[in-house]
Amino acid sequence: MRRSDLVCRLQKNSYRCNQALKREGGSLLHKLKQIWALFSIPNYTILIISTLLLGICISFTYPFLSLFGVDEVGMSPSYLGYFMTVTAASSVLISTVLGRLSDRYWGRKWVIILSVSAAIIGYILFIYVRNYYVLLAVSFLCLGTASSAFPQMFAYAREEVNRSGSKQADMAINTLRMFFSLAWVIGPAIAAILLASAGFQGLFLSAAVTYGIVFLFVLIFLKNSNRQETAQKNEAPVNLRKFLLKPRIAGVLGSFILLSVASTMSLVNLPLYVTRTLHGSQSDVGVLFSVAAAVEIPLLIGVGILAAKYRKSKLIKIGAVFAIAYYALVAVTPIVWAIVPMQFLSAVAVSIVMGLGISYFQDLLPQEPGTATTLYSNTSVIGNMLGGIIAGSVAEWFGFRIVFIVCAVMAAIAFLLLLTDRESSVQAIEEHNSVST
Repeated sequence: MRRSDLVCRLQKNSYRCNQALKREGGSLLHKLKQIWALFSIPNYTILIISTLLLGICISFTYPFLSLFGVDEVGMSPSYLGYFMTVTAASSVLISTVLGRLSDRYWGRKWVIILSVSAAIIGYILFIYVRNYYVLLAVSFLCLGTASSAFPQMFAYAREEVNRSGSKQADMAINTLRMFFSLAWVIGPAIAAILLASAGFQGLFLSAAVTYGIVFLFVLIFLKNSNRQETAQKNEAPVNLRKFLLKPRIAGVLGSFILLSVASTMSLVNLPLYVTRTLHGSQSDVGVLFSVAAAVEIPLLIGVGILAAKYRKSKLIKIGAVFAIAYYALVAVTPIVWAIVPMQFLSAVAVSIVMGLGISYFQDLLPQEPGTATTLYSNTSVIGNMLGGIIAGSVAEWFGFRIVFIVCAVMAAIAFLLLLTDRESSVQAIEEHNSVST
């Protein structure tokens, strides 16, 4: 090869490299501009702070409710099961009713305030009350109502995005979901310190105070939409029962419930699987959960960017495939540390399915974001309720390893159900119109 030819090839390669670097740099700059543009959405900063604080409140209390019931109140395992089931059932019932009311009649701001107020009252009562039946009533009324705060916060965010004319709804919702996940990274650790130093009284008082801060942020900074004007502009309310019985919608709901059940079973089973089957330590369990949470946070932003280019239904199917792979690989692993890199698969599945789930359901009911977000939230509540029961039963009869095989099967069934969703968002809106009364 002549020297001149070699020089020419080197120059061409150099030019191509420079062009590639420019494209990558431009792409990165564009992504940063997209993220920065989110803060031009009205009240978006306040929503981020409120969502982070709300996540901290929930992560303070939810992981320790069973411990509170057994150690502090003296509940038996069966009575604890009744308590947790009543709490979950009331969450589904009350949040669904409030979701419908917020879409058609009440201002969403006041529904959030009602939910947060119920949480404050409930956890203040938890400081003093130790009678099982009184706690059951408090849990049904107060914690059931408090569960509406999460879906209503995201429904409010979706309305603000739509009102601002922004085309970045998926990224906006995913970024909020990222901050909610971030709360779960730091919340349980803070709660454990509070529990060790101040007991359940200090833990519940801290939760009530944090909910109080959310209350003030919402009351002072968030604006209330005129629900009567919105209801006049919107179409007739959807017949929810008829809507849920449609094969496509039923398939989507069933798939999300199955994915949520599998996720809960995995979370409940992993610590016992690591320590008893693989003979790992408690610190190994902490590392696994920390790695998954750390990877999940940046992935949520990336998934939000991808959602602007690809259909959410296709991405969610991919998320289900990652979930199947994760559960199957964990089920056959012989050593603890092999599970560490597998947490990437888990984080991808969670980031896609749980990250896009909110906006995906909101697209199914575009005129009623409160009801849509509540439906998504209820799939998680039902999954949490069933997941622990199924995981315990399977582990008791067949062992901890088989639990992950059952998880993989559930995720596979969820994937098959998702294959029935081949319709565009425009068709989803037409479906919504066809069941309006």
